[in-house]
Amino acid sequence: MEKKNESFKKDIVLSFLSGEIASWFLIFIIKNPYVKEFENLAQIKRFLFFLPIVFPLIFLMGIIGAKFFEKIFQPIFQFAKFVEIGILNTFVDMGVLNLLTGLTGITSGLYLIPMNATSFLVAVTNSYYWNKFWTFKRGMKMVKKEFLSFVVISAIGLGINTGVVFLGTTIFLPLANLSAGAWLNLVKIFATLIVMFWNFLGYKFIVFKKQIQD
Repeated sequence: MEKKNESFKKDIVLSFLSGEIASWFLIFIIKNPYVKEFENLAQIKRFLFFLPIVFPLIFLMGIIGAKFFEKIFQPIFQFAKFVEIGILNTFVDMGVLNLLTGLTGITSGLYLIPMNATSFLVAVTNSYYWNKFWTFKRGMKMVKKEFLSFVVISAIGLGINTGVVFLGTTIFLPLANLSAGAWLNLVKIFATLIVMFWNFLGYKFIVFKKQIQD
């Protein structure tokens, strides 16, 4: 029992930390000058300093709620950790992409591909260590075979993610007269949701398969 309590305390700390980090990358998205919609919602920027407070609390509520329902459906707690890391990685990915977009002014076309790949790879590296240490409890030491399989699964996810972003911003026109920056982020969210399910199945049953009972 004491060991379980210590483990849950660690879960609380890591959940809070992941929410805190996510909040700061979200700020990069909101401050992107090419998302014109945020310029019309000036009140959002007034409350930016609340994000590092609100986000960790939301993450804490999520992990505590998942712990409660774990008695009913055991895998839900592990999936909740994966989802929180997924949200963190989404904001890392989108935050880096929005930062690069804000610096270069590129919001579509072929030049967007290396930028999207860069942001995705930063998020994937972050994802590897968070999922290895927290979700699937494999420690922090990098295992060559494990990491290579992680890279393969993530590379497929990268292809899916980049393909959806490229097609969504180049072929399909923005809906409801959205700005280029807002449409880019909407497409990016859609691509991320698709890849999240692919990654969870790949990480759980291929990369970290020895821990499927956690």
